[in-house]
Amino acid sequence: MNNVRKFLPVHGSVHRICDTALISLLLPVVKLGENDYIYVTIKPQFQTMLHDSYFTLSFIARKARALRNGEYPIFVRITVSGQISEMNLGRSVAPENWDQKRAMSKGRSRRDLELNKYIEVVKARFLEIHNILVREGKMVNPKILRDHFLGTVEKPKMLCEVFRMANEQRRAEYERGDMGKATYERWVRCVTYLEEFMELTQNVADIPVRDVTKGFVQDFEHFLRMNKKAANNTAVRYLRYLKNVMQYAIANKWATEDPFLGKRFKRTIADREALTEAELKRMMDLDLKDYPRVEAVRDTFVFCCFTGLAFCDIKSLKCSDITTDADGRMWIRKHREKTGELSVIPLLDVPRRLIEKYRNHPKVLLEDVVLPVISNQRLNAYLKEVADLAKINRHLTSHIGRHTFATLSLSNHYLRPKLRFLMVEINPDFIQKIKRIISYENGSPCSIKSFVNNVLAEHFERYKAIIDKRL
Repeated sequence: MNNVRKFLPVHGSVHRICDTALISLLLPVVKLGENDYIYVTIKPQFQTMLHDSYFTLSFIARKARALRNGEYPIFVRITVSGQISEMNLGRSVAPENWDQKRAMSKGRSRRDLELNKYIEVVKARFLEIHNILVREGKMVNPKILRDHFLGTVEKPKMLCEVFRMANEQRRAEYERGDMGKATYERWVRCVTYLEEFMELTQNVADIPVRDVTKGFVQDFEHFLRMNKKAANNTAVRYLRYLKNVMQYAIANKWATEDPFLGKRFKRTIADREALTEAELKRMMDLDLKDYPRVEAVRDTFVFCCFTGLAFCDIKSLKCSDITTDADGRMWIRKHREKTGELSVIPLLDVPRRLIEKYRNHPKVLLEDVVLPVISNQRLNAYLKEVADLAKINRHLTSHIGRHTFATLSLSNHYLRPKLRFLMVEINPDFIQKIKRIISYENGSPCSIKSFVNNVLAEHFERYKAIIDKRL
């Protein structure tokens, strides 16, 4: 027989602890006697588990620490693999009533009976803690058992808790101006999506951050794409936020494994649309006086087309951002919400007339802004109506105005709009997007750098060093 047989001595009620503990380990237990021994047959694969996690409890009345009233305080001794830890139960007993062999009081008073019940509760609690630790595959030693019993074990950091801690840092960055409002709101929204995902898949509001696995990440990505209808780039953005939080947790030793190890994100290169000159002119020629809200939306979009500003920049554009130089030319000087870089944009006739048109608008006067800009969602909804009225077969959004400005400036070689484009966003990725949609000259694409050298250098030499460095 390959089975190993052991005899475990029984003293008082300890056999109940041994019995239940072994049953919790799925080991076969056979009782040979009610008060003598427990005969256990242990299969080889369980020998290591039993040796590492088997524990005993001993209840001792300490004579050396007798109280002033003559009673002895009761201590519990926890033993695991030769390691010992003791703790005071906060109970005491009269010396003549304590039965050390049975580890209980033999008195019949109400106080003695309550003491015996409390000792049984302590045994059951230690057994419950031991079962949980064994079931979860965690290390078992006297200190761990004692700390769990006393409730002094440090609770694991939870995923959403750590995410909100990271969001506090994002909030500080946003308030300082290092991060845009939309970016900060996406960080906050990611926590909400995580809570919805865990409620849906695991029926819990949060999990320990150390329990986040590669499977969890894959399931969350599927949730974003299927349940939240997120496009590829949007899903990748939220997953990168989660990756950032996991790295933050690993750096603080709240997690040990990186579930994103080996995972690669691939963003989709979006094809940017832009209006042609004819489409823009048809939009500007629309008579919308009977529809003031739609007219304000149309004018906001046209302002984007002639300044190259993004929606968030136009919404926050104030009268103080418009300056006049020594030659009497008006300029927009504003730091971009997205990057914080200073944009210096000449104010052409069309946007200047739009500013004058809405100078006395109630919202403009109340908020000290340049235009009465509504929310981006409502603006995009109204742009669909404008596109239908102007017979423009495109899905218009506020950002198309920015790309319209860039593409028309390049295709027409219009001096100031071209300079304005370069100063608003000198970004290689953005330039590559524009290169794919600008018009062609003699069958070949326009070269942005050659255009800079041939057209701009003569009139704006002081900007050439910046342009050559960035492009």
